[in-house]
Amino acid sequence: MCWRLNANDMGAARKARKAATASLRSLTSCEDTLGAAELVIGELLSNAARHADGNVCLEIGLVDGHAEVSVHDTAPSFALDLSRPPDEYSESGRGLMIITELARKVSVLPLSGMGKRVSVLLDLPVADPAFMEPPCQRTWLHHEIGVCMAPRVAKYFPELVVGPENGAP
Repeated sequence: MCWRLNANDMGAARKARKAATASLRSLTSCEDTLGAAELVIGELLSNAARHADGNVCLEIGLVDGHAEVSVHDTAPSFALDLSRPPDEYSESGRGLMIITELARKVSVLPLSGMGKRVSVLLDLPVADPAFMEPPCQRTWLHHEIGVCMAPRVAKYFPELVVGPENGAP
């Protein structure tokens, strides 16, 4: 499943976070697990809004029998550095540490000239792989490794990325 949005649009980010969480709700009734998933999604979108130009693709997929949440944006990649604790008085810098505490695995995949993809493998088993739809319905928006290209295409060729809201398939 995939939601394409401008993360700087707080309403769109909130709507995508709620929709993704609702999709995950069909997998578990454990509110703690859902709460952790919603927090991870919110942190990923918040980081994208803070560090990217806003065009992002939020995806939910299936990896090793667990739900994976990914955000692809056009901002440069970064190295995960969790060896030092955040400044306890800082107003930011805790999001990725929180995510790593809630996740089975966190990875950052740099996409040369295309930004990055931050993926978080949740502690949320998926018993029915049929639950997961292909991430994006537009196969031409995928890189050869399955990464949604919508954020990059939207940045450089916005006229090419039209969705159902604009009357296109």
